[in-house]
Amino acid sequence: MKSNTSFLSKGVQIMEFLNVLNDFERDKIDLFTAILDNPNSEIELKSLQESMNMSRYKIANLLESLNYDIKLLTEYPGMVINTHTVIPAKNFSRHTLSMIKKYYFELSPIRILMVEILSGGDFPSFQKIEIKYSWPKTFFYQQKNKYDKLYEEFSLTRYADEEASLRYFIYNSFVFFGAFPQKLERLSMRNFNVSQTISNIQKFKAELMLWIIEKRVLNKKFISDSSLVIANELAEPSLLSFLPISRKKLLRESLFIIQFYYYTGIFNVEKLTINSFKKEEREKFRKISLVLLNGIKDLISENDSYQDEEAKLCNEISSQVILDKICFIQTDQFSLNIQYFADVYPFLDNKVRRVVDGIAQHWVLPDKKRAYFNIMTLMLTSKIPFSKRDRVTLCIDFSGGPYVNSYILSLFKSYVNINVSVSNVLTSETDLYLSDQYIEYHLFNQVIWLKPPTPLDWAELGEKIVEIKQRKYRSSKTN
Repeated sequence: MKSNTSFLSKGVQIMEFLNVLNDFERDKIDLFTAILDNPNSEIELKSLQESMNMSRYKIANLLESLNYDIKLLTEYPGMVINTHTVIPAKNFSRHTLSMIKKYYFELSPIRILMVEILSGGDFPSFQKIEIKYSWPKTFFYQQKNKYDKLYEEFSLTRYADEEASLRYFIYNSFVFFGAFPQKLERLSMRNFNVSQTISNIQKFKAELMLWIIEKRVLNKKFISDSSLVIANELAEPSLLSFLPISRKKLLRESLFIIQFYYYTGIFNVEKLTINSFKKEEREKFRKISLVLLNGIKDLISENDSYQDEEAKLCNEISSQVILDKICFIQTDQFSLNIQYFADVYPFLDNKVRRVVDGIAQHWVLPDKKRAYFNIMTLMLTSKIPFSKRDRVTLCIDFSGGPYVNSYILSLFKSYVNINVSVSNVLTSETDLYLSDQYIEYHLFNQVIWLKPPTPLDWAELGEKIVEIKQRKYRSSKTN
């Protein structure tokens, strides 16, 4: 169903964050995903050569190196490599892919340059890097040119000042690889009064941006008004009270972090209205809302009364689109499964694609894939039954009578009948951490999913849950 999602690649060309890595590590990530996405339990080397357009020698070299890295990180090889085939092992998973990405990022010279920029305020000199890291002059300028090219590609999609672009360039890079500039022993969320109500992933993202802001401000690098779209009335200087700067600069910096919090879901975007934005943004807000209403009007019956829900949906989507221009966080292709919506909600998928195209005619969308995902998920979680036309009616009729049918029906309602208690709060009682993003937690089993998950993701989760149950049972017998 390529036609259903091909439109998402059109428009603004966005930066590929894997290019931050060394070329050899980048190729190993590509090889890992090629194997991971292959449905066969035994994969021919020839098919990998063809899909990656590489020689047999290079594929063999990459496989050997990748297998060594997987063993280094997980204690076990990730593959059985034969003369003509590759057989992925149990630890060849999205979780291991996330660990590999983070590991390669920590080896990247571009990461070193980013950390030095945060530390010193400006791009480091060759003399400083030579003394600190022993880089030869030629290598330094190769990496500087690579950094400049990557930053230029990234900032082409920005509609903010250079300072905001730099902050988001560094932020996006670290989030993409699930890394933190320094060793993160705990998520302190300094002075953040809602830290108890958000997930660990959100805490990580908030702490990362706070860390970047603090480093930039201490080096006297400040945000300008051109990077702000929300109204001054929303400023909360207390959020950044630890910064030793004037009140005027503190107000601007607080607006910058508040925009970020709304965009990433740390603050509830439902609270934003047209009046939450600057006057010059409000006409754009109206146009986006109008495009959305025109796109969904035939999905709502005239007999239905959803005016309040429609207004709420328009506010949320219009707010997200306007914030996208300033706060744009690039979609991670390793965590998003857009094809799922085309398969499960084909009618709604068509409508959302048209809405995204309609908005793009009036407004530059830095990442149409992210805009599609935001609009689709907001519509599916709305009280308006947008998915009604995509619904399939199933009749359950098993031999054994009504009790058997009731049991089968309960399985469908719960979908996974494996006695699992679910929460979004990480505690000492947590046995398994499920996410779309890897963050280094100690002593926790982790499963990494695409969002929404594929059948293979569900299978991996089921296997991991059974494994944990058996381990807990064996442990109880020995105690």
